Amino acid sequence: MKLKMHAAGEKSLPQTERVYLQVFLPKGSKEKSKPMFFCHRWSVGKVIDFAASLASLRNDNNKSTAKKLRLCHMTSGEALPLDHTLEAWMAREDCPLYNGGNVVLEYLSEEEQFLEDVDAYLE
Repeated sequence: MKLKMHAAGEKSLPQTERVYLQVFLPKGSKEKSKPMFFCHRWSVGKVIDFAASLASLRNDNNKSTAKKLRLCHMTSGEALPLDHTLEAWMAREDCPLYNGGNVVLEYLSEEEQFLEDVDAYLE
């Protein structure tokens, strides 16, 4: 699986705890997407911080006035709640995340809970 071969992540994580995702980066980034892996027990907030670090993205999530980096579901466009875990999203019956699936990392304002035109990231 090419995603696993090229994925960046915490090398000390056991294989059994890894979730591999193709992370589509914010519009205007140098790269379109980057394969990464995360611990299935991490919160979405920690995943965002880690992915931003791996992709060298500006992360102003600790500033109240700035647009926040959010992890969005590729199918629904929903911004995933920061306190949920990847494991919880993979166990969902409606619109789950899949190991080896796609997600979008994008800057959204506080009011935005959905990403418009998710398909534009695949072009």
